[in-house]
Amino acid sequence: MKNLLYVFFLIVFIHGSVYSVTINIVYPREGDILSAAAKDSAFIFGQIQPADCHLIINGEQIKVFPNGSFLAYLPIKSGDFFFNCLVFNEKDTVRTGRLVYITPLPHSVTKDTLKIENGTERPSSDYKLTAGDLFRVSFTGTPGSKASFSIDGVAENIPMAEVPPDRDFYWGETVFGDALPPAGENIEGVYRGSYRIQPGDSCESASITFQLVNDAGDTVLSTAQGTLDIFDSGIPMMAEIIAYETVLRTARNCGYYYFLPAGVKLRITGQKGEYLRAGLSGTEEAWVQSWNVRELPQGTAPPQVIVNAVRTQDLGRVTRVRIFTGEKIPFRIEQDIRSQTLTVLFYGVISDTDWIRHDFKDPLIRDIRWTQAAPEVYELKIELNQHHQWGYKAFYDEYGHFIVDIKKSPQIFGWPSSPLKNIFVLLDPGHSPDQGAVGPTGLAEKDANLRLAEVLGKKLTGKGAFVFYTRTGNEGISLRARKKMAEIINPDILLSLHHNAIPDGVNPFRHHGTSTYYYHPQSYELARRVQEKLLKKIKLADFGLYYDNLAMCRPTQMPAILIEPAFMMFPEEEMLINTEKYMNKCSDAIVDALEEYIKNACE
Repeated sequence: MKNLLYVFFLIVFIHGSVYSVTINIVYPREGDILSAAAKDSAFIFGQIQPADCHLIINGEQIKVFPNGSFLAYLPIKSGDFFFNCLVFNEKDTVRTGRLVYITPLPHSVTKDTLKIENGTERPSSDYKLTAGDLFRVSFTGTPGSKASFSIDGVAENIPMAEVPPDRDFYWGETVFGDALPPAGENIEGVYRGSYRIQPGDSCESASITFQLVNDAGDTVLSTAQGTLDIFDSGIPMMAEIIAYETVLRTARNCGYYYFLPAGVKLRITGQKGEYLRAGLSGTEEAWVQSWNVRELPQGTAPPQVIVNAVRTQDLGRVTRVRIFTGEKIPFRIEQDIRSQTLTVLFYGVISDTDWIRHDFKDPLIRDIRWTQAAPEVYELKIELNQHHQWGYKAFYDEYGHFIVDIKKSPQIFGWPSSPLKNIFVLLDPGHSPDQGAVGPTGLAEKDANLRLAEVLGKKLTGKGAFVFYTRTGNEGISLRARKKMAEIINPDILLSLHHNAIPDGVNPFRHHGTSTYYYHPQSYELARRVQEKLLKKIKLADFGLYYDNLAMCRPTQMPAILIEPAFMMFPEEEMLINTEKYMNKCSDAIVDALEEYIKNACE
């Protein structure tokens, strides 16, 4: 009897393992909020078992790959939306799904109702401006009406104009897709206006009121959430950077432009929400988030530095250029890889540079020239005597003098040694403890990245390179810590290893494959060669070579790139990623590119 029960349970187990149908939807998750900004479709992916089952989602037959993974790109509608999934074979059927919310596309206000769309009024945060500034406002309302705005206590009934109909911009489709126009209708009824703040204007937390009038004379009013302070610019407002490295942007919420260390003093000339405006010169300004600075006592004078002397010093692996500023002032470094120059721009500086002392035994620097580019804008151009730039570190010493350490080309060995011999390479397996992207079978990007780093590291070591890792397991390490680690280790080359995914609204069947990313000009050639070799070795689609402001591409001390050889979310590529053959081919391509790059860069 006991043996018969054993056989019975064994048969049930085998029957269940063969014929039981399961589905695991990896993306989207239940309750996710998805964007319909780019198109009227979204993707869903996961895995079914057994792999020979049929899969139907929202009435469409979906291809199932040999390992049971699937990826679908299906029409969607705004609001609550259900992906209805049916999996079946001859023995079993399973029905499940995902309920998500699709954000509605922007739409125009109907013309038969006079209204100002709630929540569209701008400014939505508090502003602090001064005489001469242009104060901009906007809202969306009934098209074809007459609009105006008032600043409490300053000006009333300032006219606004309706702008031509247009659609919202969607970055995902523009960068990663076919750059097709955004989905949805052209939005009418967007009104914009502005007011140039005049000398003598003054207010504190003034409300901004909008008025919309139709042809019949009917009127609606609305008040912006944000307010306006107008302050006297006669007494400079000064602040000091307190964060280790602070980003200054070209405008509020816009591009990164300056990277400044703690202690640098800024002249504050205005505020929009959490962003402070810093006046750098008569024509240049930048924006910094308020929590990255501390306000200095009223009456603190803006820095005015006179640079009398510059000198160079050979420190072995680097050449040091010291500019005797004596105070921490805003600066920006421009790198030109055609002329092999570094140009340092200082703000709040007047030149009296009669002396530039060269360490003439050091051949790295060909020449140094200064220019007073504008009132209080001092420009120092450093011309280099090498074929390629290998990085630099810019900082202030304890006396407030500015230093830029310029790295020299590494010494390479000739045949039969590899050019990689004695080259220091830092490998950064992206993510962890976060999963990163996840494939249809549940393969986590962090694990694929680490496996690739291990295989690549062994091949680099075999070529004689010294290899370091930002992580060797599942230990958690932040992006800031990884970047700081790269700066401390100071390798010759930094490679951040990842595997890709795309944002909602981009067709994954048209856009997948291999891509490589760089930020500084010195890294472009390395990124180009790696992309070229990967395409030849693993033979996936060319997803592109990108300039991108990524944290692990931002270190200046070495050529640094981020590599995405394949897509986690695309079933065929996820299956490939999970093989030793892929890991080896990918690593071989990167090693080949590095050898070629180093040999060319050090000639």
